[in-house]
Amino acid sequence: MQFSVLILGLLLVSARLAAQPPQDSTCFLINGQYVIDFGRATIFTAAQPLHFGVRQWATVAFIGGAGYVAYRYDLEINDFLHKNITDEQSRIIKHAGGPIGNGLIILPLLGALYVHGIKADNDQSRRAALHGMQAFVLGAGATIVLKQLTKRARPDQLLISNPDAWYGPSGYGGYDAFPSGHSLRSFAVATVLAGVYEDKPWVGIAAYSLAGFASLSRLAYGEHWLSDVVAGAALGYFVGRGVLLFNRSRYAGCIQPHIGTHGIGFQVSIGK
Repeated sequence: MQFSVLILGLLLVSARLAAQPPQDSTCFLINGQYVIDFGRATIFTAAQPLHFGVRQWATVAFIGGAGYVAYRYDLEINDFLHKNITDEQSRIIKHAGGPIGNGLIILPLLGALYVHGIKADNDQSRRAALHGMQAFVLGAGATIVLKQLTKRARPDQLLISNPDAWYGPSGYGGYDAFPSGHSLRSFAVATVLAGVYEDKPWVGIAAYSLAGFASLSRLAYGEHWLSDVVAGAALGYFVGRGVLLFNRSRYAGCIQPHIGTHGIGFQVSIGK
């Protein structure tokens, strides 16, 4: 008798679940909670250094050293590129790499991933799209704040290029070289894609390669110093990792009912 009741109960649950859309999709959808998570992800990412260990601080020190070296050779690198790249070549590089970092390529790509995830009921595609969008927006916000705080002149903004021209928060609004926004946004999204598609290394290789090309295009056209690009790439990675870690904790307990070919069960979705 008890076994018959159990079977009847399972059949009723199965029928009810079968009549509904796949429930696992509710873990990664554009909704009110996702919008709220932008603020939470910002706070989480900004607070990351408070939880750094020796290894993380060693990495920061290494990147800081690389940034300092780049800063010391900013003028030489800028002069070298101007002498060895023609105006036509620099324009071609700019038009090829610029759209990667300004959103003309990244945002449609993320939109396509989200649509694919919805149609194919693919959590990985949805996560890549939603977390990538968070990284892009947070990266854009960080870029605006830092540019306003530093007010660094671009190589082509002064009569004589000067990598030491920093005017601070009270400086002229048109000076906005540091950091490179294209580098920051593209590396933030690339870091998310590499993390979400950890099982497909080629995705990370392709994403970082495109981010690197977008960054170099800013140098070739003389719109940024090398240190702007190095700082943008490093900060982009920092933002991307913050978004990944935030969503890993945010969705770690996302357990939803699931009907598969082998029966009824539960699906656990964990953001990478």
